[in-house]
Amino acid sequence: MFWQYAWKQFWRRRTKATLALAGTAFSIGLLVAVLSISRSVERAVAGALDAAGADMVIQKRVEPCPFAFVKLPKDLAAIPISVADKIAAEPATEEVSPVLELWVFYQGHPTVVAGIDPRKKTLGPVRIAPREDERAEEAKCCAVVKGRYLVPSDDYHVMVTVSYAEAKKIDIGDKIHIGPDRMFEVVGIVDLSGTARIAGAEAFIPLETAQEMLGEGDVASTLFVSLKDAAKVADIEALARQLIGPGASITTSQNVEAGTAALASVTRRSLLAISGLVLVFVLLLLTRHAVESVTERLDEVGLMKAIGWRDGEVGRMFMYEAIFTGLIGGVMGCVLGLAVAWGYGEIATLRLPPALASFPPCATTPPPLNLPLNITVGPEVLVLGLSVALVIGALAGTAAARRAAKLPPAEALRRI
Repeated sequence: MFWQYAWKQFWRRRTKATLALAGTAFSIGLLVAVLSISRSVERAVAGALDAAGADMVIQKRVEPCPFAFVKLPKDLAAIPISVADKIAAEPATEEVSPVLELWVFYQGHPTVVAGIDPRKKTLGPVRIAPREDERAEEAKCCAVVKGRYLVPSDDYHVMVTVSYAEAKKIDIGDKIHIGPDRMFEVVGIVDLSGTARIAGAEAFIPLETAQEMLGEGDVASTLFVSLKDAAKVADIEALARQLIGPGASITTSQNVEAGTAALASVTRRSLLAISGLVLVFVLLLLTRHAVESVTERLDEVGLMKAIGWRDGEVGRMFMYEAIFTGLIGGVMGCVLGLAVAWGYGEIATLRLPPALASFPPCATTPPPLNLPLNITVGPEVLVLGLSVALVIGALAGTAAARRAAKLPPAEALRRI
């Protein structure tokens, strides 16, 4: 009975009800949109490390080196493999995969090359299996779309990306120049599209061959580190900085996000603060609306009390009306928030920081920096939005119910 009567009274005042619903929907929509977008950005950023199976990426940066036919990219510096061995020996470390990134010039044009350890198939820029999955040496999986993966016995063998193979018209079994005096046989074509890649390259060769081409000994430029316990990231980071010294550059999911979407991060915090202020404003607005509703309906309240309605029953009616406002406004707000989040996902472009890509401006293919932003809204975000709307409605209804319950019947009847 109370619910039905409260619904009729709620909808009888359509203008005020519409304004109350609009305010609730706007505030809840803003909250749902901000939470949905921020979570999607975090997942997109984390995907760059997930693609490599790493919890941490370690590099060293210096002033860019002068021109050479084979050189380290941009400002990357060589890291001794002994550093990787010491980090791998730590109890918190599961695995370390060293990668040597190079720019190799032939006829004035660079090829972005990454020397990788063929035994490390679960960690690095060409990750083809999850950590727990042991694959055979010749396994064809995931990233390899044609040919095979590198094996430990390879030397002058290379895997190239699909885009590089198409640009250079390369196929399995072809011999290609990588540098002025070295020919490599193409044994595999890999598809690394779909997510950004740290230490991405156009061609992947055995690590030992890359070290021989650079001529600086047993070194790497990037260390991919997977941990047994992600909580130990800070300890391993401190060790890496101690071993490498000045110029150490440590990348984790936290600072990738900061570098990738610093503006988005600031905007997210600002919008969350604004959402909170808007929610407070809407609470005050609904409270005023509910209390004014009691004042405007004094004759009705007096009549209800005169015919036997108890104070609690009168108060419950106004409470239910405010809850209707919160519930309907919350549903509308969730729909509005989903629409805003989806629209943002359609127009937004996220990219890894350029420092994490080794491609020169004149590279044959573009660097794999784009992060796919797929807006997905978890049920917990919708539940939170509806819960906040109901709480706002309940608080506003409580204020109105208290006022209605305290109103003496005689005073109400005098105003009829």
